[in-house]
Amino acid sequence: MADEHARAYFTEIGLDVVRVMGLKCPSATAIGKVTEEELRHALLDLNGSDIDGIVQIGTNLPMLRLADEAERWLNKPVIAINAATLWHALRTCGFADQMQGFGALPREH
Repeated sequence: MADEHARAYFTEIGLDVVRVMGLKCPSATAIGKVTEEELRHALLDLNGSDIDGIVQIGTNLPMLRLADEAERWLNKPVIAINAATLWHALRTCGFADQMQGFGALPREH
């Protein structure tokens, strides 16, 4: 159900959603225990020449630093929702700080 909501949201804002992969964790707190290895495998499974970037949603998923790393080996943007939320909050408050280690969005924009 959450996967379909995510697809609908991104489609409604005008993006083409090629693949959606839910991690199917048994609870909201269990998602915080997903390992980097599991996340790496998920990113590789999602990746393909038919996508321009990956957006990770789910605020309890420890993805900030891995998103930055993954951009280098996938050669495309990987946006972690927590980095995007922080970036947006800072911009909304008038701060233009750029942050290293959390992906291209907070580093370059």
